[in-house]
Amino acid sequence: MDNKSEIIKKKLKEIGFDLIGFTKPKLNQSLINNFISRYEDNDLPPFVHHDIESILNPKNLVPYAKTVIVLGLSYNWDINDNDEDGYISYYSRGEDYHKVFKRKLKEAVAILNKFYDELKYEYFVDNAPVLEKVFAQQAGLGWIGKNTLLINEKYGSYIFLGEIFINKELKIDTKKENKCGSCTACIDNCPTGSLNTPYYLNYRTCRSNLTQVKGKLNEKQEKLIGNSIWGCDKCQDICPYNQDIPKNIHKELKPKIKGNITKILNYNKKSFPDFWLNTALSWRGMRTIQRNALISIININKKEEKYKKVLIKKLKDNSPIIRYYAYKAYIALDFKLENIKEIIRNETEIKLENILNKEVK
Repeated sequence: MDNKSEIIKKKLKEIGFDLIGFTKPKLNQSLINNFISRYEDNDLPPFVHHDIESILNPKNLVPYAKTVIVLGLSYNWDINDNDEDGYISYYSRGEDYHKVFKRKLKEAVAILNKFYDELKYEYFVDNAPVLEKVFAQQAGLGWIGKNTLLINEKYGSYIFLGEIFINKELKIDTKKENKCGSCTACIDNCPTGSLNTPYYLNYRTCRSNLTQVKGKLNEKQEKLIGNSIWGCDKCQDICPYNQDIPKNIHKELKPKIKGNITKILNYNKKSFPDFWLNTALSWRGMRTIQRNALISIININKKEEKYKKVLIKKLKDNSPIIRYYAYKAYIALDFKLENIKEIIRNETEIKLENILNKEVK
């Protein structure tokens, strides 16, 4: 079994996986207790899968599983944001990682089928009640750092994870030692203070999480977003383990999307670039992205003509949420209300009194 395990790792490395480890489909009891406690306290992000039984008992998800093969892909690429005014997280700038990973998982299964008769398997990429980072840690791929992300000594934390549950036994890898030590760089660099408790993320104030919330935000949440159109990488940027690590490994993950606010606000169904549709951002939809772009204009607070033109356009948008934030941005930058008098008169869905805070004749 040991020799076969090493050969399988070698073959999986050859098809492009950067990290490969094996673990049992079981979680340790202390983790289970902590998760249950957070669940009972309503302290889990809303997008966390709520099939608690399967999360805590992976055998419920895949009853025949004997081994979990945990796989990682680095998405670290050279990034140049000097000409952009809005921010988009690194992980979402290239081809949709779900698609990239699934293609490689299919290749991995083809390899496994050459080693085993009657192989049974299930594979997942962020699409099932699986604690991916925990399994990755158990499989020796790294440790979960103070920023709650998996950190690997060679590849840092810019890593996508996926798993294959199989009905065969492989040599289990050893859990990695936590090497964060006394470092608090990620905590100190978090723009919203969401990491003030090491190894615990306050999702209610986390900038990345707030950019994914739908609808209207409160003023505190709007300020916490800063100029982020999607996500946040502040805690990763500063991490010592993300310095001088391999870059530009997988061409599919090369960044194509940039945070140009005016371009993003000018997109519609007819002018939507194809490469946006093939990214991890596409599942959320453009409305939330454009809402964040409008909030970013408010927080950047630069009275520029390029914003005025696009804001007037968005004041006529079909979505009341988009129009609401377009009004807020227009007023925040102190553009003249005379230019939008007719638009204001035609507004029927939004109560403008609190936004305008002045009479428009």
